[in-house]
Amino acid sequence: MGTNTAFALGLITSALQMVFVMLSWILTTYLGRRTIYLWGSGFNVVLLIALGVAGSVGLSTASNLAQASLGLIISVLFTLGPAPASWVIIGETSAIRLRPLTTGVGRGAYYIVEIPCIFLGSYMLNPLVSRRSCRPHRRRSADMMQGGNLSGKCGYVWGATGLVCFITAYFYLPEMKGRSYREIDILFKRHVPARKWKGTVVDVQDDE
Repeated sequence: MGTNTAFALGLITSALQMVFVMLSWILTTYLGRRTIYLWGSGFNVVLLIALGVAGSVGLSTASNLAQASLGLIISVLFTLGPAPASWVIIGETSAIRLRPLTTGVGRGAYYIVEIPCIFLGSYMLNPLVSRRSCRPHRRRSADMMQGGNLSGKCGYVWGATGLVCFITAYFYLPEMKGRSYREIDILFKRHVPARKWKGTVVDVQDDE
């Protein structure tokens, strides 16, 4: 698509993300953290696979617009569900005494993972470029190609990583909505499976 269209879509995406982050405040008030994260992650995985399919059908105006639209929808819906819910989860899962350290280590680990992902994302999206035009004296076998030229097919890659996150959250992310920090500490101490947190009753006299 044209440069102007791409720039306009970028502005629209940023504006919608701001609106949907504010809508997430309402969502986290009425829905559980586990519910928001699982449904949001699962829906994003489906959309990412759809993006990969749109990028696999060949080059056309319809395919390009579908890829751009799906990319916008994925980015916006991520700011409605999993992204803001993760900040709530970070604050609630850590013990009160260790919350600053836990949050700091968690964010540090996130950025360590994010750095190679930025390079990987750029590589997958960049087109194939031959260096032969820059170095005509080199042999043909020495020509190098830059970029994976995957375009929308990178949805398969991120869809796979999203599926891993979804499965991990399904087994290990507990529901903490409506729980006090005392109850959360007790449930962790008892090693209650994440899927059973919602139905587990903690008596007010319990202290562990």
